[in-house]
Amino acid sequence: MRVISFKNTVLLKRGVWLTAAALIAFVVTPALIDGSLWQNPASSLFAVGILCVFFVYFLWKTQIHRLADEVMDCDDHLKVRRGRTEETIGFSNITTADVSTSSGIHRITVRLRQPTKLGAQIEFLPQASLWSNLSGVKRVATSLTDRANQANGARTV
Repeated sequence: MRVISFKNTVLLKRGVWLTAAALIAFVVTPALIDGSLWQNPASSLFAVGILCVFFVYFLWKTQIHRLADEVMDCDDHLKVRRGRTEETIGFSNITTADVSTSSGIHRITVRLRQPTKLGAQIEFLPQASLWSNLSGVKRVATSLTDRANQANGARTV
């Protein structure tokens, strides 16, 4: 058994949410201190609204919340955890594993034959040691796909 995902994914996800909350507080605090929020709330609320729209767009584009917290390779299956939900996924349920890159961050997407509690695909960040090594990330994805193909070939024979 070995962990093939980034071990600090939970911290990364929490950091994004905390950063958003801190920036919103940073925008609102001066208006609270000098009392202008109560005298002219429209301008402060407009600024907070723009910031909230930016964060919603950023979170929608990056899909950070969909990342699995931990993916463990257990030789004949993957053990995936997102939050308190844990799922065991046999290689026979995997169709492919692909690598996608967005803003220089590589992500592995495992597509499933049958949806699980975690959905029809599992997305996770590879180990930090592979972040700058696209060929290494592709090797991990190719290995998962090859093992899934072997499991599906053995299942149908």
